[in-house]
Amino acid sequence: MARFLFVFFVFLLPFHSALAAEEKESAFDRVMKSQTIRCGWGTNDPWVYKDMKSNKMAGIVPDIMAAVAGHLDLKLDWPEETGWPNLPTSLETGRVDVACSSLWNDPVRGKHVAYTQPLFYTALHLYVRDGDSRFSGNLEEINSPEVRIVIQDGDISNILAKQYFPKAQLVPLTDLVSAADIYLNVTTGKADVTFGDGISIPKFNAMNEVKLKRIPLAKPITVYGNSLAVGIHDLELKEVIDNTVRYMIQIGEIEQLTKEFRESYPDAIVLPSSPYAVEK
Repeated sequence: MARFLFVFFVFLLPFHSALAAEEKESAFDRVMKSQTIRCGWGTNDPWVYKDMKSNKMAGIVPDIMAAVAGHLDLKLDWPEETGWPNLPTSLETGRVDVACSSLWNDPVRGKHVAYTQPLFYTALHLYVRDGDSRFSGNLEEINSPEVRIVIQDGDISNILAKQYFPKAQLVPLTDLVSAADIYLNVTTGKADVTFGDGISIPKFNAMNEVKLKRIPLAKPITVYGNSLAVGIHDLELKEVIDNTVRYMIQIGEIEQLTKEFRESYPDAIVLPSSPYAVEK
């Protein structure tokens, strides 16, 4: 009898595990049931932040997310600031449904989240202390043991520095420091080169006496898609959001929603190409 029960439970276990997997509610089912998209985010003004006066979410990405939810006839909720490092875990555990900060769609993080269609793109450039005339725009001038590049743990700067400049010295900082702290390493002479975009560098220069200037490369060091993200297995919800973002690009809504933002920050984003051409 004991042998029979043992064999019975051995055969039952796989079915129990399969049933448990089936019973786990997907993000798509959760959103459809609640009619609400729960957003996780990390603060990055002016992209996404909480306005202290109104206590409401503000920035270009919340504006786009509000339009996405409107097209889907869904409500939008921002229950918690997860912070950037915790977004993949918060998606996996179901604490939030969508990473609404917009993430650069790098492959390393792509092992843990599923990126949506990019909303727009961000170009990254290389910067040095104003007055530093050593670099003419040739990448090999930077790929030297005599050049120090400041990078941040867990940041794309770490990946890019190792990819493009393996001979250079790296000046690593923790993931807890701000962009200003990174750039100060260059202006104070602790490093020679940093990565930057069209928002963080102008903001830094406006607040500091010693400025940063762009190395005149023929093109950006790289361009990343700014995407929303869902859990790596939540492909149904990804498809719903993908379709909505494609539609918004198609009708020119992303272009319209970002118009004022692009006027304020001319070098911040690059819009996706239109999927069609209209003959005049």
